[in-house]
Amino acid sequence: MLVMIWFTACEGPRGPAGRDGIDGEVTYWKVFDFTVTRKAWELIGKPDEIGSYYYYVFDVPELTRAIYDEGLIVCYYRFKDDFGDNVQAILPYTYYDIFVNKWEEEFPYSVQYSYDVTPGSIAFKVTFSDFYTADNEPPVTCNFRLHLIY
Repeated sequence: MLVMIWFTACEGPRGPAGRDGIDGEVTYWKVFDFTVTRKAWELIGKPDEIGSYYYYVFDVPELTRAIYDEGLIVCYYRFKDDFGDNVQAILPYTYYDIFVNKWEEEFPYSVQYSYDVTPGSIAFKVTFSDFYTADNEPPVTCNFRLHLIY
């Protein structure tokens, strides 16, 4: 058996010389933390209606049209994991659980945390996979983090 390995090097035109720390454009970033309390969540749709979800909107005047059009917008759900560690999970984030009723029947479900942005605001959303929202309490108090990079 014969194995051949070729090593090549590629070179192209050299770009203009720059000075360390001054090359290119400057990147700016801003970080915002938000908390939505259990009582603040608002239900969109009718209770138990397919497609119903909870949401809350924050005004973010720093989220300009320019950042919306040309920047990077990233959000995280912040919580304690099963080991008690503080973590941030990029949105959308899905949590899986099992509901046990009084007859000890198990019903698996999921909860998805997501967000929508427009210039000037951000809406955090929580959707239950079974859309069971009539007798269900709103989602727990949630912490989110928004990163604007431009």
